[in-house]
Amino acid sequence: MTTTTPMRASQGLAYGLLGLPLAFVALPLYVLLPNHYAREFGMPLATLGSVLLAARLFDAVSDPLLGRLSDHLFGRSVRAVLAVGAVSAVVLALGLTSLFFPWVRGADALIAWALVALLITYTAYSQLGIAHQSWGARLGGDELQRGRIVAWREGAALVGVVLASVLPALLGLPVMLSVFALTLLLGWWAWTRAPRPADHAEAVAGVYRPAQRASLWRPWGRAAFRRLLAVFMLNGIASAIPATLVLFFIQDRLQAPPAQEPMFLAAYFVCAALSIPLWLRAVAR
Repeated sequence: MTTTTPMRASQGLAYGLLGLPLAFVALPLYVLLPNHYAREFGMPLATLGSVLLAARLFDAVSDPLLGRLSDHLFGRSVRAVLAVGAVSAVVLALGLTSLFFPWVRGADALIAWALVALLITYTAYSQLGIAHQSWGARLGGDELQRGRIVAWREGAALVGVVLASVLPALLGLPVMLSVFALTLLLGWWAWTRAPRPADHAEAVAGVYRPAQRASLWRPWGRAAFRRLLAVFMLNGIASAIPATLVLFFIQDRLQAPPAQEPMFLAAYFVCAALSIPLWLRAVAR
């Protein structure tokens, strides 16, 4: 794929579809999991919050290493990227299922189970997500082209968020997890048929390719990277807090019937999906 070749809708869908099941992981872990463990197993929110924090701190350390692994895999071949992605997808499906349906009982056993399952799930999720986003970045292109690539991925992710928000309340957690596994399989299959990055990314405009043995701390030397990271951190905090508390607010403060819970969740994310064309126009300007 070149910078002068516009991405067709079929190509954008093939690349972006994997964003749909990956969004299932983000929403349930932040929104559904705390509520599920508190109500089904009586786990205190402070305890679960500590478990989630420990898992995310581990994620912060492991993500740069997974990024290095992604660079190594791309340096070998896209087949290597897809093969490792397939393994991560299987581990991710098993890990997410084990989180919502633990095989143990008892407070201490549940805490240990949740921590281990979260570490496994987050690692598989991060590996697959990093490889998928790196793939899109390596396709190159001008600002508008790259905006379209991101729009396909994030548009599919918003569809996944809406599905993950309504399926548990309407059809139950087993159905949600089944849909997740099916869309994960379809997303990986479509990914194998998506436009492929050039063998030598340095030849593609807009793609930065560091030396294979570059230091993991090297990006911190760039002021632009530090500013971007600050934006990501603030955005993550701003989105994670309401996402974690929204179900408790709907149930305890608004005292809405269970049948109305998916309506509240879906409305927020549908509005986000409808705004994508506006942001693409802003990028074009």
